[in-house]
Amino acid sequence: MATIISTVSATRTGTRLPSSLFRLLPSRLCEEIEAGRWGSGRIEELRLRTERCAFLTTDRGSVRLSTVVTRREIDDVVLGLCDGSLYAHRDCIAEGYLTLPDGLRVGICGRASVEGGRVLGVYDISALNFRFPTHRRGLGAPVVRLLRTMTRGEGVLVYAPPGEGKTTLLRSVAEEMASGNDPWRVCVIDTRGELGAYLGASELSIDLLSGYPRALGIEIATRTMNAELILCDEIGEMKEAEAILSAQNCGVPFVASTHAEDVSGLLRRDGLRRLHEARVFGAYVGIRRRRGANDFLYTVTDWESADHDLQICGSADSLA
Repeated sequence: MATIISTVSATRTGTRLPSSLFRLLPSRLCEEIEAGRWGSGRIEELRLRTERCAFLTTDRGSVRLSTVVTRREIDDVVLGLCDGSLYAHRDCIAEGYLTLPDGLRVGICGRASVEGGRVLGVYDISALNFRFPTHRRGLGAPVVRLLRTMTRGEGVLVYAPPGEGKTTLLRSVAEEMASGNDPWRVCVIDTRGELGAYLGASELSIDLLSGYPRALGIEIATRTMNAELILCDEIGEMKEAEAILSAQNCGVPFVASTHAEDVSGLLRRDGLRRLHEARVFGAYVGIRRRRGANDFLYTVTDWESADHDLQICGSADSLA
């Protein structure tokens, strides 16, 4: 049976843009945002589209700005993001993103050149989505309590649709588990350069593997860094499942996240179902937040309840 609990985050970021963006974005856009006439709230995303109005996403919802961004301005922003060398960043662009310092990730879309199912390059870039990392101290307390009471080696899988705050939650868990009077040796696998934001405090017992493919990062965290806890974002592929199984067989628990609406949906995916069958995660934690507020709801489903539901769904599928 799932249990619903709530918590309140204690730390919020402000309504201003990160200073690193002022040299990249059109000055008239920065001025409009800084003037604050669009309202209030914590800025979470800034979306630019060619020849369209810019949009902000805040904790209160979407806000349309009056600034219309030109194609030339989009091209200039992309060139600035790449430090003048598109070629040097072509692989990341082909995967749909670029990463700036301090965990700021920029989603990219345009016209793709594809060969054999693989994206070779992206041209005529038409949209950029700046996602700003958030620091919320204490947000991960429910997950930390779960981890400290679980059977050795069992971890927690956090699930939610995109944009609910999974990465923010994982940061908070890493910070709490790696601090205090009884810190764990925590390894953070930061494949896209955003999970590690705000985790640079000198007192934290954290090793950050930035830019590593998840499977390789997990192997290194287990084999050479002697981790007591491994965190990684957005798992789901079978190759990642194999690496997680290998680490879990060594007794290292995981806190990870994945995109899903509910537990039954995530267990339909082959890689995650295999992890479930191996009992890698002792609990599945769904998160939802209230727009315009700072509190989150957690739905906690233990392994036994998830497995019971899985068997019922499996029987229903076989009868269909």
